[in-house]
Amino acid sequence: MENSFFKKAILISLAIVFGVMFGMWVFSPTEVVVTGTGKVSVPASNVTFNVTLNSANDDSGVALAYLSTKIVEVKRVLSSMGITADNLTETQVTITPAAAIVAGMKGYQAMMTITVKMTNVKTANDVVVSMYKNGATLVSQPVVTVEDETQLEQMALADALKNAKQNLNNTVGFLRPIRKVVAIEQASSGNVATTTKTMEGRNGEFEVLKAVSVTYRVW
Repeated sequence: MENSFFKKAILISLAIVFGVMFGMWVFSPTEVVVTGTGKVSVPASNVTFNVTLNSANDDSGVALAYLSTKIVEVKRVLSSMGITADNLTETQVTITPAAAIVAGMKGYQAMMTITVKMTNVKTANDVVVSMYKNGATLVSQPVVTVEDETQLEQMALADALKNAKQNLNNTVGFLRPIRKVVAIEQASSGNVATTTKTMEGRNGEFEVLKAVSVTYRVW
């Protein structure tokens, strides 16, 4: 009788110990933070840049006339390179006293900007050089775009999350098979952490980069 009671007591004690250990395992998981990066590169479908034109003269009318000549020439060059008027957006012409720009200067400055959008991305650099040769004062850095940027960002994000999962396996191995994602943070600043658009040389590639920080709860 005593032996039976003693065995029951041992079994109950063991059950309590295992119960406590199981409870600690369930309610005290380890949190692991891993990072992941993803990248998607595709040929860009469009490129856009701004061409700024200006002219200065003591007479405001002459300044405007010089600017008009530059505008006509730049448009002619763009047309000869296959860029139609439908792909040009012009700002209004402004005429400003030179003294308002630089104290003590005389005369007037006339200015306007043409935004150029073109689909032949690989020739963008040639067009920029041509703009300077034909009277442009300043040409902005070409910015490449694609038709469905949102889809590319989702693809890059999925790739980043997959990379984070691989990094988790490298960190904890397969000894903790139960895993739960409790937080995902996308990087909003930094180098390759952000979503960026670049023109790589003359290839005209649109590149989307994503970086994530994922917090896992593992048992």
